[in-house]
Amino acid sequence: MSTSALPPAPPPSLGVSYRVTAPRAATTPKVLRDLVAVLVVAFGHEDIVERLKLCVSEVVTNAYLHTRTSLITVDVSLSADSVTVWVNDDRPDWVPRVPGAAPPLEAEHGRGLFLVSRLADRWDVGVTGSGTKRFAFSIDYKGAA
Repeated sequence: MSTSALPPAPPPSLGVSYRVTAPRAATTPKVLRDLVAVLVVAFGHEDIVERLKLCVSEVVTNAYLHTRTSLITVDVSLSADSVTVWVNDDRPDWVPRVPGAAPPLEAEHGRGLFLVSRLADRWDVGVTGSGTKRFAFSIDYKGAA
């Protein structure tokens, strides 16, 4: 899979966008989580960094665990009132569903998307039409409308 086949992230209404592509490796969730955290801190939004790091970790970990892709691409858009993250993978046939309730304490899997659904202000997942799937979530900055 080449990154040129991925559709571009929607542009922010105001602000900046970044794209990071990393190999599908066990260290990639941590690396991408930390890179996205550096971006929001650089733009002065420390108030959301812990929520953001957890959401990025969960979504990138899903791409690592449940796909065959050799590269994981993350788009980050910092607008005037929120940050939106898109994680692209090559499993358009597997569209995750968030459980309606928290998984049992003894469950070994199933908490990731439940956490994202609770920590992100908005999220969505869909097939892009180019043989990829895109999971997106947004977190509003403190005090944003």
